[in-house]
Amino acid sequence: MAGRRSARRVIETANTTTTTLAHLSDPHLAHDGLRLPVGALMNKRIMSQWSWRRRRRFLHVDAILERVAADVRDAAPDAVALTGDLTNLGLPVECRHAAAWLRKNMPEPTFVVPGNHDMLVRESWPDSVGQWAAWMAAAPDDFPYVRHVGSVALIGVNSARPMPWFTAAGRIGAAQADRLADILHETGRAGAFRVVMIHHPPVDGMVPRRKALLDSGLFRSVIGRAGAEMVLHGHAHLSAVSTLPGPAISVPVLGIASASMRAHRQERMAAWHHIRVTATDRGFHAEIHRRIVGFDQPVRALPPWSFDVYRVPRPI
Repeated sequence: MAGRRSARRVIETANTTTTTLAHLSDPHLAHDGLRLPVGALMNKRIMSQWSWRRRRRFLHVDAILERVAADVRDAAPDAVALTGDLTNLGLPVECRHAAAWLRKNMPEPTFVVPGNHDMLVRESWPDSVGQWAAWMAAAPDDFPYVRHVGSVALIGVNSARPMPWFTAAGRIGAAQADRLADILHETGRAGAFRVVMIHHPPVDGMVPRRKALLDSGLFRSVIGRAGAEMVLHGHAHLSAVSTLPGPAISVPVLGIASASMRAHRQERMAAWHHIRVTATDRGFHAEIHRRIVGFDQPVRALPPWSFDVYRVPRPI
């Protein structure tokens, strides 16, 4: 993909009544075996590296991530939505490693948005997250991008920005918010089930302000005016369901724990969402299963929950 218009290109599957999605986030692929360039840590990255060496490498376990990836592949979803933080330091060598991991482990098509760790400091786009152009927008100005899979429109928003030291916050910006509103209106008129992907939680209070989406009000305003059927996010390393006000009804917001997290509390354990969206004669029916992957336990599927969107879909 290349050029400013690439963000609007469409990927479609066979026209079926049910579309299945897998949502996972925050793999935080281990980078201990990678050769880091001299001087790569002489900036904000040194704090993330210190945190990784001291604590986080014992929490983010590649063996757990591989079990999650295998479970996703076994489910054979129509598309995968991965909401950021594939890396820990955002180094070009890590981004290259993440691209190889995506090719090997994730079904096609997979769609990605960057996380704060992927854009920890200012870096050349082509050398860093630009290596993921096969799975997301080709250039920063191409966000939000939209991809159609069956009756679902997956819309990728970039909330990752290089931030000052001791800050993991995000921002979408006014220009991206305007484009998001246009895309939501356009896909809504086309009758699509609109799923917005973003790294930072757009719901206030889920993370401290230093980790929050600083212009969450701007995002909420767009959703409140244009509507969406679902919002997916990561970042908080917490599986949770919340809502945002829409034009007529509330919009479900699904957060998912880190796909590599070793934890004891259920809401923190590595997990992914299996989402089924079925077009009906009245609109859509969505059913969500959360699948939890422990370190040495069988994969567990929590009881599903569902909701309906009463709108007649039209061909895209």
